[in-house]
Amino acid sequence: MKINIRPLLLLLALNIFANSGCKKSTLIGNDLLPYGDDLSGVFTDTLSLYTKTATEFPLKTSTNSKFLLGTIDDPVFGKSTASIYSQVQIGGQVDLGSPDSLFIDSLVLNLQYTGHYGNFDQPTNISVYQLTQNLNADSAYYSDKNLNYYSHAIGQKPNFIPNFTSSLMISGDTIAPSLRIRLSDRLGQDLLNQSKGTNFASNAAFQTFFKGLLIATDTNMVGKGMMYLNMTSSTSASKLTLYYHKPDVDSLKYDFIIGTDCAVFNHYTHNYNFTEIQNALQSNSMSDSIVYIQSMSGLKTKITVPNFKNLGNILVNKAELEITVPAWKIDSDSTFTCPSRMLCLLADSIGKNAIIPDQISTNLIYGGFKETKYLNGQKVYKYKFSITEHMQNLVSGSITDYGLFLLTYPSPEIADRIILAGGNRSDDLRMKINLIYTKIP
Repeated sequence: MKINIRPLLLLLALNIFANSGCKKSTLIGNDLLPYGDDLSGVFTDTLSLYTKTATEFPLKTSTNSKFLLGTIDDPVFGKSTASIYSQVQIGGQVDLGSPDSLFIDSLVLNLQYTGHYGNFDQPTNISVYQLTQNLNADSAYYSDKNLNYYSHAIGQKPNFIPNFTSSLMISGDTIAPSLRIRLSDRLGQDLLNQSKGTNFASNAAFQTFFKGLLIATDTNMVGKGMMYLNMTSSTSASKLTLYYHKPDVDSLKYDFIIGTDCAVFNHYTHNYNFTEIQNALQSNSMSDSIVYIQSMSGLKTKITVPNFKNLGNILVNKAELEITVPAWKIDSDSTFTCPSRMLCLLADSIGKNAIIPDQISTNLIYGGFKETKYLNGQKVYKYKFSITEHMQNLVSGSITDYGLFLLTYPSPEIADRIILAGGNRSDDLRMKINLIYTKIP
């Protein structure tokens, strides 16, 4: 019969993280146990870790809370781009009046900022295209998905540098800091001409008629920043607005919102040619001393522990994965900052990401938050993860060991990247597992 005493042992283990070393016996929770109930345990941080950089599978981006737009030329990670596919919607039948009496003033796409990554000291060109392929709000869309569109842009924003702090005053209304792009007057008049017609009879009919938009940046221009856009919140200012007039009435408008009945997703590309990343991906070594992780479905790090079972029959009291960003891998001008949080996940049989039990455990603090530390007088970043339940599952043989993955969080909707010390090192930066275990006869 299997008796689960691990929660007690985990509690007892909290006080015994003494000085790290090769391997040593320690007294677990001496002050927590009644007199005479000492429990002997062993601490080690010398398990071999094999660490390799790997490309990420396409990730689902249609459930993002924010959407990315831009181009980043990174001296280490190469060129990365983010574009957006989006529908707009109507709330029901639209009656703006007789089409013969409706005249376009302008058609403007407004996209509200919700943050950014990198910097924007270089201008970019933004273009908007009209889709020719249907989208479905109930479908899942991934970061490698492309849709068909008309090749001629219906709107452009040349030599653009975003302002993320200043609100806009538009026709007497105050609008949160936003990217505004004027679209084709011809398209605007075409939309007005649908008033009272079958294409404005329902949202389904409208989205069949007007399939949506592609918003993209000029990938031929050098960029260092990624805009984050709020496009699905009920309070967002992101929308497509028709400004129009009638012969006897000026300053009219109608908003096509980007809401819950819209499909919106990101498409990402990465080019690692002639970069450190290309060298890392082509490396034939079993384990590397430096590894790379990139958001936007870019890169992740795979970790395997080849000799863990050599410890024999043990009970894992506490296991903590510790990773470090070396001082010389912290971007000196703070353009490409490290993420505030990371994820440690399981690898499945085909190399995709799976939930690690520690992440959802009620007994453990999962971790993964960035901590600033100093090693030999130099600033480094550290992230620590509880992997106790996972390591115990390996011991018990209840799972097949396909390794672990390190990712940024939330990887599908940020542009952060990070460079880590790998397992193939002998210095204090080495990626390691701090393990406390009890030998079972």
